[in-house]
Amino acid sequence: MTKSKTVAESQADFGQHIVCAQQVFAHFADRLGIAPDVALRTASCFGSGLGRADVCGCVTGALMVLGLAYGHGGACSRAEQRSLYARRDAFTAAFAEAHNGLLCREILGYDLTIPEQRALIVEKGLFASVCAPLVCAACDMLEDLL
Repeated sequence: MTKSKTVAESQADFGQHIVCAQQVFAHFADRLGIAPDVALRTASCFGSGLGRADVCGCVTGALMVLGLAYGHGGACSRAEQRSLYARRDAFTAAFAEAHNGLLCREILGYDLTIPEQRALIVEKGLFASVCAPLVCAACDMLEDLL
């Protein structure tokens, strides 16, 4: 079992511009047999809902973890594919239920691609108060699926 990620650690990572997807994926890097810097580079374009306030980077980071842990590198059986998709669907359903959706704009209540709304996100400190705990929650949820 990987040591739980703390909100303080996540907030510090955000302060260093390590986005949500990077934090989730890199948290499991050692367990998955990859170097943390490889995980950070791989997930670096997925934060802030692909930069479009779409699917939360915590979700994309988590799906990268599940794919690396249970995915296939070529042909597979239908049963293997179903098993992977069951894990994916369990994670996304639980995440959406717990956090009011899968999209950044749903979770934050603001669309970070609209400058005025992004300013409100920053002003209200939502990256620290919402996104940092979300990173931790995503990591904890993954523990149940790994």
